[in-house]
Formats: sequence, C-alpha cells, structure tokens
Amino acid sequence: MNWRRGLLLAGIHLAVAGAMLAWQESGYWRYIKGGQFRPLPTTLKLAAFQEGDQTIDFNPCSEGGFWDEVMSPQEKISGMANLPVVLLTGWHTPCASSGYLGSIVEARLHRTRTSETVIVAVLCVLVTVEWFLVGGFPLIQPRRWWLEPGAFITVCTLVGTALALIPYLAEVSIVFAGLAFLAWVWWFGLLVWTLIRSAWRIVVRKQTATA
Repeated sequence: MNWRRGLLLAGIHLAVAGAMLAWQESGYWRYIKGGQFRPLPTTLKLAAFQEGDQTIDFNPCSEGGFWDEVMSPQEKISGMANLPVVLLTGWHTPCASSGYLGSIVEARLHRTRTSETVIVAVLCVLVTVEWFLVGGFPLIQPRRWWLEPGAFITVCTLVGTALALIPYLAEVSIVFAGLAFLAWVWWFGLLVWTLIRSAWRIVVRKQTATA
C-alpha cells in the first residue's frame, strides 16, 4: 500500500473534478428559486424579435439553453478521468437528465439546492476514494513511472484540462480525454488479469497443500 502516492493522486483529481463540478453548478445556480428548482417559463428568443428596450430572459435549462449543447471539452476530460465513477453514478450535469446518483437523491430531495450540493459532495468523495485506491495499489511497477495507468491518466487529465482552458486549443484536449479512456481500459484489463492470476495461485496452493 503506497499511502503517499494514493493521497497525491486523490488530491490532484479531487481538485480537478471539484473545480469542474463547481463550474457546472455556478452557471445556473441562481435559477434555483427558494431552494427548489423552478425553470423560468420564458425561453431564449432572438433579439431581433424583441420590441424596444424589452429584456431577454435566458434560462440555461430551457430548450436551446447552454446545457442542451454539445458536451464541453472540460466535461469530457473530467468524465474520462473518472470513468469508474461515471459508470457507477452516471456523473452529474445540471439541467440534463439525472444519472443514477442524481435520480436517487432527487427522488428524496427533488431538484433543490440541497440535492445539488449532496450530489456534488458524493461525487467528490467517490473521486477521492477511487484515486486513493488506484494510486495506493498500483497494478504494475514499470521502470518509467508514467507507464503505470493511474499516473498516465493523471498526466492526461492535467494536460487536457490545461488545454481546455485555452480557447484555440480546447478541441485538442479531447485527444487526451481519449487517451485517458484507453488507459482506463488498460487498467481494467490489468485488474482482471491480476484477479485471475491471484485466484489461480490460491487454487495451486490448495492443491499443493492437499497433495
């Protein structure tokens, strides 16, 4: 058990995922009225059809709003960096259909500020646990540290997140999201192989002991 490595990777990914989730929430937090989510009835309209000084009400959760568009590079990086948590919970995107975790929480608390806070908090805890285990129990010990799947995914996450913040290079970050996904596939393959090998060793030991 490598405690220091586990804590390091957990801290890095918690900071990145936490910042990403907070950024998603901040965009529509003011549309949760009185503690409960109540989408405004108006939708985004073209300014050309407005008369005089009439203001335009923009609700990001309505049709044509921000969250109806294509997933941003930041979201792709965050999702691929935490693929096991995404598969387990469905992750969380404000205004979109709730994932597994969101459905369970919202069934009790509805779509409120409290439910949003609970969902984000649970996701942050799961990300921390995920990376503490991945970092603390490396499946291989290569000579080059970056060839270990957990370290490779972390590098891809940091580089991809940095590129996603640069307007003209944001789309390039998707490449690192794809590399992170492939590294997770590699990690799952190593995990299955490790479990099979450990089970085989146990069987051989038992047969040897009874012989």
